Amino acid sequence: MIADKMKKILLITWIGGGNFGTCLQSYALNAKLKQLGYHVSFVQDIPIRFKSYIRLVFGFGLKVAKKIIGKFYKTTNESNSLQGAKRRKFQQGNYNVLRINTASKLNEVVKNTDCFITGSDQIWNTYVDFNPRFFLDFAENKKRVAYASSIGTDDVKEEYKEVVKQHLLKFDHIGVREEAAVKALSKLTGRNDIVQVLDPTFLLTPTDWREMSKNAEIEIKIPQKYILCYLIGANSWYTEQLAVVKEKTNIDNIVIIPSAENPSFAFENAIVYKNASPVEFIHLLQNATFVCTDSFHASALSINNSKNFVEFMRFKDDDIKSQNSRIYDLLEHYGLTERIYDKGSDSWTENIDYERVQTILDDDRKRSLDYLVDAIEN
Repeated sequence: MIADKMKKILLITWIGGGNFGTCLQSYALNAKLKQLGYHVSFVQDIPIRFKSYIRLVFGFGLKVAKKIIGKFYKTTNESNSLQGAKRRKFQQGNYNVLRINTASKLNEVVKNTDCFITGSDQIWNTYVDFNPRFFLDFAENKKRVAYASSIGTDDVKEEYKEVVKQHLLKFDHIGVREEAAVKALSKLTGRNDIVQVLDPTFLLTPTDWREMSKNAEIEIKIPQKYILCYLIGANSWYTEQLAVVKEKTNIDNIVIIPSAENPSFAFENAIVYKNASPVEFIHLLQNATFVCTDSFHASALSINNSKNFVEFMRFKDDDIKSQNSRIYDLLEHYGLTERIYDKGSDSWTENIDYERVQTILDDDRKRSLDYLVDAIEN
C-alpha cells in the first residue's frame, strides 16, 4: 500500500454498458487504484441540484435536459441476455457502486471522501454532451483530480468554453488523455500544469489483463488462428476493407464481437460472438492472431498486449465531431501510424516491433502512475 492510510477515492466516470472501451477504462483505473492501496467507490446516481437543472432546461430545453440527466443516472442498458448476465456479474464483482439519491446522502459522501477523481474516456467531449457532474461540480472544497479525461476532439465547443474553464480552474491536478487536449485546455484555462497521461487501460500490464480474463466463459469453439474484428462505426466501406485485411494477412477465420453502436455488422463466413462481457473481450483480443478495429480502446489494448492490428478510421478528418485526433495521438506516440488502413500499402500487415514499443510504454506507465499517486497524495 502506497498511502499511509487507506484514503477514500470516489471515481466519477462511465462504468459502461455495451461499449467495451468504456467498461474497460473504468475497470482499469478502479483496479489500479485498489492495487495501490486505496478504497475506491463509484457513483451510480447524484441528484442534480436545482440551479443546474434550470440551467440545463434553459440551455437545451426540457426534453434534452431530461435526456442528459438520464445519461448520468443510467450507467447500463442491459437485457436479460447471456451477455447482459455476464456483464452484470462483471460489474457486481469488480465495482463498489454508491447510490446517491438524496442531497443529504450526497453531503455525507462528500464529507467522507478524501479525493474525487474524474476520468477517463470522453467525459469532457462537449460536442457529444456537457455534464457538470463530470467536472466535479458537487465536490465542494475537496481535492479534485482528472485522470486521462478526454475532450475527444481538438477543442471545447464554443458555447461551453467559459463554464468548462471555470470548472477546470477548481481542479488541483489535471491529467488528460490526448496531447491535443493538453494544448486546448491549457489555452482555455491559462494553466501551465496540465499534463498528458496514459489511458487507464495502459496502467494494467498484460499480466494483469491475463489474470482478469482467465475466467472467460466462451460457449462456442473459437479457431486457433483468427482475426478479431471490433468495429464501432457503421461505415459502408468496412466490409470491403475487412476483405482486404483477410486477403493480405492470409488469415481465413474472422471472429466478430459486435459493438453496441454497430450490432448488426457481419461478414461472410465470420463467427459473430454476441455473448462477450469485458472478460471475454480481453480473452479473445489476447488470443487473436490479428486485430481489426476502429476503436481507440481496442487499439490501446492491442498495443498494451503486443498484438498486430490495423486501424480503420471511423470519421473523416474534416468532420467537426471527428474523434480521429485521439487515434492519431496514440499511434504517433508509439510510432505506429503505419497501422492505419491503406489499401495501397502492405505496411500495416507487418509485425510490429513491440520490444521498442514496450520500452516506451514502460516509461509512460511509470510517469502516469507517478502523476496519479502524487495527485492524490499531494
